[in-house]
Amino acid sequence: MGLDHGTATERLLTRLGLWGGMRSGIPLVAAIILSVALLECFVPPVARLFPAVRLNLLHLFAIGIGLLLGLIGYQAGEFWDRVAFEACYGPRGRWLDATGGPLLLFPAGATLKRHRAQATQALARHSEPGEGPYREAAKVARRQGERWERIEHPLILSRCLRGLLWPCLIAAALAFGGAVVFSLLGGRPEVSRFMLIAGVSLALWLLCVAPYTHLRVAHMIRLYEDVAGHSPKRKGDRH
Repeated sequence: MGLDHGTATERLLTRLGLWGGMRSGIPLVAAIILSVALLECFVPPVARLFPAVRLNLLHLFAIGIGLLLGLIGYQAGEFWDRVAFEACYGPRGRWLDATGGPLLLFPAGATLKRHRAQATQALARHSEPGEGPYREAAKVARRQGERWERIEHPLILSRCLRGLLWPCLIAAALAFGGAVVFSLLGGRPEVSRFMLIAGVSLALWLLCVAPYTHLRVAHMIRLYEDVAGHSPKRKGDRH
């Protein structure tokens, strides 16, 4: 299939018995840890800007902002599913006709488009025009627990990664803002440090958004394959 990049990771998580944690607390903890780590990088240059402020207080402030940023990243993660992913791979996504990986990072949409069409034909009831068959297909697949567990695995992993996307972008924006402030104040070493933080944050975002997209596509392909393979067509069903 070429899109199911989560297979090795799924086997490892199954052996370790971590799927329960992946469904609940691990994504939130990962988002918080990453956010705090990124905000801690801001402490040294900020300490030089405010020498009168105790370093322990700055670390405490970074941890507090990091916790908040992690919570925001986790709670606002659905934006990437409903807006960003939908715009590229939804029923009217701009990358659905792509046979090669867009930007050399993301999965081709043609395979997903083909499987979505097959699932639409196989479903007994059709979704609303323009929405695609996802909701109806998920309802059908959830009735079979063992099959749904396998279908759900890439979705769980993608949700863990999507919680890291906002923290990376916000940290990059804050770092660029810090670089601008220090450039006005004439602090060249601080400008370089903030630009480095911004670059690392953007690199981490790319390292998360590409596998997030692959996992979302892999989940949907598994779902549509399952529905097309197990849902009988009723007489009279049409496109």
